[in-house]
This record gives sequence, structure tokens and C-alpha cells, in this order.
Amino acid sequence: MPEPKLTAWEKAQIVRLEIRGARRAIAGVEHQPDIDRDINRIREKARKRAANGK
Repeated sequence: MPEPKLTAWEKAQIVRLEIRGARRAIAGVEHQPDIDRDINRIREKARKRAANGK
């Protein structure tokens, strides 16, 4: 399934989460399910928006 088209705001949210994950990784935190879950939530929201034709 192709990735949905993300808005600029959604892209910024994902970048923010990835930066937070990078800082945690530097600090030694390897397992970060909350970051992955939040990114997936943003992408799922975009998929639903695309499916509804908005």
C-alpha cells in the first residue's frame, strides 16, 4: 500500500517525533514503542483522510 500524502503539519509532527527518538537513542534508550505508535497514528490519520477523498 503506498504511503498517503502527508500535509506539511503532519510532516513536521513526524520530524519532531523522530528528533525526540534520536535524543533518546543518544541517551541509550533503545526500545521506543511510543514514538513508533505516534508516527503510525499520524500516517493512519492521513490514510483515512485520503480514503474519504479529502
